[in-house]
Amino acid sequence: MLVGNKVVLRTVRESDLGILFELTADVRDAGDHWPLQLRSERAARRRFEENGWWDDQLGVLLITDREDRILGQIVMFKAAVYQNAYEFGYRIFKPDDRGKGYMSEAVSLAAAFLFETKTIDRIQATTLPENEGSQRVLEKCGFAFEGIMRRAMFHRGRSQDLRLYSILRDDTPRLSDLLA
Repeated sequence: MLVGNKVVLRTVRESDLGILFELTADVRDAGDHWPLQLRSERAARRRFEENGWWDDQLGVLLITDREDRILGQIVMFKAAVYQNAYEFGYRIFKPDDRGKGYMSEAVSLAAAFLFETKTIDRIQATTLPENEGSQRVLEKCGFAFEGIMRRAMFHRGRSQDLRLYSILRDDTPRLSDLLA
């Protein structure tokens, strides 16, 4: 577990699966920026049984509060086969938990963890242009805006641009400095 001041990051436990499906089942809670998707519970459980949603290509960390209430998730995945990088996708599940600083701390912890455990030099993330909240999170965590990826994502019925952000190993605090 990665224990910060506000949040704890931890891997997914089998006992979390039921609540995770409840938290992700209603697309209305996803907000305007998270990709719309309906996942098969059976397929997700099968993949969880294979690797716990954790391997060299993909990792899922839950964001919880200090009482272990699940607030959100960070998905970390290889950005591209040819890149020495990982990419983040993240979300806070319930609208009432957004805007409280949970995600900023979680992204900083996850980035520091990856740089201390992987031989990578870069972490990147993308946002839709109108997702100012996510852009503030990335900037607060030290990610730099790199540019616009034109029509890079099909989202909500149309091709949309994405804003690309990145952080390098040298720009990231050490994990030990972020742990509570």
